[in-house]
Amino acid sequence: MKNIYFYSLLFLLGINLFVWGVIFAFIYRPLGEVDFLNVGQGDAELIQMEAGNILIDAGPNREVVSALDKVLPFFDRTIDVFILSHPNQDHYAGFFDVLDRYQVRAVVLNNLDCPNSLYQQLLQEIRKRNITVLSGLTGTRIRSKDSPSQLLIIHPSHLATMNDNADEFSSVDILSLGGKQFLFTGDIGFQEEKELIPLLSLLPAGERILKVAHHGSRYASSQTFLEAFSPQIAVIEVGNNNYGHPHPDTLQRLKDAQVKVLRTDLDGSIRFIFPSSQEMYLQSQKF
Repeated sequence: MKNIYFYSLLFLLGINLFVWGVIFAFIYRPLGEVDFLNVGQGDAELIQMEAGNILIDAGPNREVVSALDKVLPFFDRTIDVFILSHPNQDHYAGFFDVLDRYQVRAVVLNNLDCPNSLYQQLLQEIRKRNITVLSGLTGTRIRSKDSPSQLLIIHPSHLATMNDNADEFSSVDILSLGGKQFLFTGDIGFQEEKELIPLLSLLPAGERILKVAHHGSRYASSQTFLEAFSPQIAVIEVGNNNYGHPHPDTLQRLKDAQVKVLRTDLDGSIRFIFPSSQEMYLQSQKF
């Protein structure tokens, strides 16, 4: 009989801790959070803000699910919006596993014609699950009503066709959160950067964080582009690869621009937390 009382007490204590854990998470939830997830040689970024959970890209494999499980509360299994920057496998292959573990409410795409069979399989899976599909073109905005935080897509201006280079049509997004600006650049190159410079020069002053394009490719993050955006911090999402990423030339340009560089292969997942509109904490952890 004593054992029954003891285990009943443990059970009730566990329920109590669970309930208070959920309440604490809601009450003390920060203004927002941006995580650059360590998924190896690929991209995956999670934004948590008032508008919901926004996942940009999903990496090359199921590592994205493990990374998401470590940063999202155990009771939160919803991705409100998934934005695919472009249909290269190191940016979307992990989304199959995300679909199996999380409820995905909407998907934002700018390329429906890429002939890659795995990508077409992904589109079929999205349609089968009746997930809302939106066009990820310039001017698309994600925000909550009356909230100053928002994500704005600034590239491309039209959908890619079958013969277009997918990298060149990468979605480029600006996130305004906690008075800071994050620039997500997919795999764009010098030419696309050049086209964005007039817009970047109009951004308000403030702290800026750059997601370095194409894993630190030699043909991205030009000097003029870095001068136009003027980031204080740059994040390179990269893993073991045969492409020479990140390239020494790119690292030198970032160094010359006096930008603090963080890398997922060296620093693990990189987290920016906003307790309030005036504060930002930076954490990195080798998961």
